[in-house]
Amino acid sequence: MSYAHPVLLTTTLVIVGALAGCTSSDSDDPADATHSVSSPAPGPGVDGLPAVPPEAGHVHGMAVNPADGLLYLGTHSGTLILDGDTISQVGDSTIDLMGFTAAGPDHFYASGHPGPQDDLPNPVGLIESADGGETWVPLSHLGESDFHTLGATGEQVYGFNGQLLVTTNGADWVPGAADVAPVSLAVDPGDPDRVVATTEHGPAISEDGGTSFAHLDGAPLLLFVAWPSSEALWGVSPDGAIYASADAGGSWDARGQVDVPSAFTAGQDGSVVVATETQILTSGDRGQTFEPVAHLSAGGH
Repeated sequence: MSYAHPVLLTTTLVIVGALAGCTSSDSDDPADATHSVSSPAPGPGVDGLPAVPPEAGHVHGMAVNPADGLLYLGTHSGTLILDGDTISQVGDSTIDLMGFTAAGPDHFYASGHPGPQDDLPNPVGLIESADGGETWVPLSHLGESDFHTLGATGEQVYGFNGQLLVTTNGADWVPGAADVAPVSLAVDPGDPDRVVATTEHGPAISEDGGTSFAHLDGAPLLLFVAWPSSEALWGVSPDGAIYASADAGGSWDARGQVDVPSAFTAGQDGSVVVATETQILTSGDRGQTFEPVAHLSAGGH
């Protein structure tokens, strides 16, 4: 069976179009954040919740940083951090982070387009931050690729730029399966050669570093997946249904329900985070119920 998807479900197409439309153990005592941040966004808005600045547009990607347990956002104007009732920008870069994924504590990979103060080719190819998004280092594909879909654990990175590619050093890439065109990728943090991809036919799994994929029989249709620990693979459907798997996608448990998702992530502590067009919502009961923690400008790009 081919997993390429020239056309996804209508809901999926709307979300992917919006995303493209722009020029591992539990810890009760996370480390204190040490990153320099700019002035916070304007104070609490509706319901006393912080608001993502309008210039940031919608959220392209999210990650719970294992170093501090805080939520990091990849946006149109760079990396933002949500800490309680404050949203602040991390570092000085304003790279439009189209692809954004965590590979470990304070360790992110991203892709996208340079901002007005970033002296980088367009697109920026694969970039890496080892300091929680404070600075970014170009690695490869500068001026060539905008990886809208990224997944990583440690030094192993999977990227999709029209073709699935895999690198173990950030510079040298090998092609992955030619019949997979994923909207989302999630890598097992305990086994970098095991990766789940979302496709129009449902999620598929690779056990050989992306060389081949097998359909996960009986799995729900998922838009985004997250894999914060080997025992906890999470997914959200195009209509916002939350699912969890404790056996690498062999079986799935239905959890709660949210609105149509535009970004998704999960933390090692069992937290689940969903961004919609208007809100960021988190769950502290393993995906059963959700509460808004921030507001977004509807229709931002």
